Amino acid sequence: MKCLKFFGIVFLMALFACNASDDKYEAMDIALQKAETIYQHPDGERYETAKADTSQMSTELIKTAKYFVSKKDYDKAAKACLYLGYSQKEADEKTLSMKAFKDAEYYSNITGDSLTTARSQYNIARFLYAEHAYDESIDMAMDAAKNYGNNFGEKAYAYNLMASSFILQKDYDSAEIYLKKALDMAENSHMDIVKRKILNNYSVFYSKQGKYEQSINCIKQNIAGNDSASIFMTCLNIGKSYIYCDKYDSAALYTQKAFDLSQSVKIRSDSEASMYFSLYYIAKKQENYQQALDYFESYNTLQYKIQKEIEQKNLYSIQRKYDYEALQNIMNQKIIQKQRIILTVSFFLLLASIVVIGLLVKQKNIIKEDARIRKELEKAKDELHNSVKPKVVEKELSKQLHLILTANHIAEHADDFKKEWSPLVYKINNEKNNMFEAALVAIESVYPGMYNTILKKYPTLNETESKVMLLSCSDLSNREIGRILGLSVHSVNKCRSGINRVI
Repeated sequence: MKCLKFFGIVFLMALFACNASDDKYEAMDIALQKAETIYQHPDGERYETAKADTSQMSTELIKTAKYFVSKKDYDKAAKACLYLGYSQKEADEKTLSMKAFKDAEYYSNITGDSLTTARSQYNIARFLYAEHAYDESIDMAMDAAKNYGNNFGEKAYAYNLMASSFILQKDYDSAEIYLKKALDMAENSHMDIVKRKILNNYSVFYSKQGKYEQSINCIKQNIAGNDSASIFMTCLNIGKSYIYCDKYDSAALYTQKAFDLSQSVKIRSDSEASMYFSLYYIAKKQENYQQALDYFESYNTLQYKIQKEIEQKNLYSIQRKYDYEALQNIMNQKIIQKQRIILTVSFFLLLASIVVIGLLVKQKNIIKEDARIRKELEKAKDELHNSVKPKVVEKELSKQLHLILTANHIAEHADDFKKEWSPLVYKINNEKNNMFEAALVAIESVYPGMYNTILKKYPTLNETESKVMLLSCSDLSNREIGRILGLSVHSVNKCRSGINRVI
């Protein structure tokens, strides 16, 4: 019954552990799906409708990635690392983001998920591009393009990034090749977002070569079907291109459109500062100095604001780095403490193992010693057996022992006894242990030193058992041995059992 209860408890505990594990897996899977809905944009950018707290998202994705790695579910671990890279990129954690993308690349290579591999490699290439490592960026983007396979829309992103690197390296021939490939793929996949990015790159490509009209035409193609923020940037870029062409009226027209849009659209401070600088430059060229002064003052105000934001961001980064290092110190202390506990437990386990081994060795020695003693007892038994006297001597011993028993009987039951009995009867009546001593004298006369031999060979026997063993060398019955020692027949049998266990 107890055994059934035990197995029932073990079964319930195992069932509870399985359910808990399933619940945790489901929770991590939900967190992964949530990240997937937020970062579904091919370029890793969030949709405006999917804003969420970046730090919380990063924390959830770190736990999710670690969990799936521990479960060896590398397919989901790769996706979790990819989304973690996007989240940490938003938080401007470049080092952590790069590490997350590299982990995503590693795990996706294990499972053969070429799309996740390609996305990871593309984002690594973007980081390399931002660090001005253009050759490495081109190589990584090329690997990403290969892994994208027939996914032409996202492959266009990789080719566009390669073209950007070639433009900055002034390798315009290679840049034109990959811009054309990227534009063809974007048009075939009907992805307007990547197409606009490629057209922007085309405008830079032409502008760098002094082909401003072609640059302006590329930018103008981005106005149709674009959102207000993108139209603002397009108008601003067209205005700048017209400034390069010294067409200040056209530059003023598009820059003013950008200014009007900036009143209703939230734009970045650096873009707004660039707009005011363009307005200042145009007004100056048109000799509208008062307006140019106003624009320049606005430009300086924004530059001061941007500088303060950079300083604040640097301070925040330093504080975050300090907090991270403090957290790392705490984690290191916990790890050290855990290692100390493990070492302590290991030491005690080692000590316990040594003690157990010592006890086993001691037990083995005891067993060997016991076997040796038993062997010696067998030898002594054989010696005693071989030293038995001829039957004539045994009969003489039996006669003397029975004489002692008769004398004891006379001493107990008769007042008048023959003269020849008197010395033995007197001795039996007046001496302690007199019957055994008389029997011992008789046995020693036949088997000299037998009692001492028994005491020496069998030290574990008590005094009574030794006496019973000695008297057993004769033909006395258990009742007669009991009379000599003052014991019952049952006690004599019990002593014989103890003797048999020893010998």
